[in-house]
Amino acid sequence: MAIDTTAGTVAQNMLNGIDYSALIGGPLQAAISAQAMAAKSSWEFIQQVGLNTTSDGHKEAVNVTFTYQKDGNLTTMIVPILTIVPIPMIVIDDISIDFKASINASSSSCTENSESTALDVGGEAKAKLGWGPFSLSITAKANYSSKKDSKATSESRYSVEYTQDVHVHAKQADVPAGLATVLNILTMSAMGDAGIDGKIDVEKSEITPIPGEEQSCTISVTNASGLLAKNASLSIKPVTATGDSFDNLVVTYDHIRKPVAAGTNITLPNGNTTLYFSIEDGKPLPPMTLELSAKINNKQEVKGEILINEVKAIENNPQA
Repeated sequence: MAIDTTAGTVAQNMLNGIDYSALIGGPLQAAISAQAMAAKSSWEFIQQVGLNTTSDGHKEAVNVTFTYQKDGNLTTMIVPILTIVPIPMIVIDDISIDFKASINASSSSCTENSESTALDVGGEAKAKLGWGPFSLSITAKANYSSKKDSKATSESRYSVEYTQDVHVHAKQADVPAGLATVLNILTMSAMGDAGIDGKIDVEKSEITPIPGEEQSCTISVTNASGLLAKNASLSIKPVTATGDSFDNLVVTYDHIRKPVAAGTNITLPNGNTTLYFSIEDGKPLPPMTLELSAKINNKQEVKGEILINEVKAIENNPQA
């Protein structure tokens, strides 16, 4: 009897008909979409928390201003918020897909054959024979019947079961190189002492003039936001033991060496300038303090100072 392989063939066909690309590709595509959403969320966080849009449409960093005491004075620290707030950056670093398909197939068949035959010999015939005083009567009867039955049944059962487990692991991603560079620039731009109303920064707080040589000192005026105060008005007032004049000190500013008069105001278009100091050979210079004051937006006044050390006169001794 031949073995029935119908159930195995059907099971194999069902197994081959499974769409593995959809079963495996579906979770992978979902992971990629989730990663894209995470990246978009990071960018939206930077946009909404770390950046402001100016009236002319430009983006600028949002700064946090801290006010604290330093040397008995109130001062401010200005820090970009993106340098102190963690930026959410989620990355999927591991995906595991476990798939199991269970196919059960069974078939059964049953065939029954039955046959019956009945023979009844008798027939029916009558005859009468006579021989002298004797007589014989014979009756014969014969019947024949035959029956044959056949029955066949078959049954097939199939079941398919799918099991799929997807494991996803995500973590905080490392800061991308480009963003790290931007954050480093923002960190360097943080100002540790911006002044409560602004301040005057001097490159050199103390200068000793050298006869016959020119010395320079850069002056910057910044507002409370730490930005250069454009068109600030700067005044330089010398203070000595004998008065308020420069004496023998020559003070100029800008690259064309504009002269500076004691107590007069000079305008700083860009919020900064360079002062130049010189003294003629052989002339003395008393110690003095240059008191600097600047007005920002014609309102806030900030102060600073430069110490000028004494220069003694050089006496020329006649040769013997």
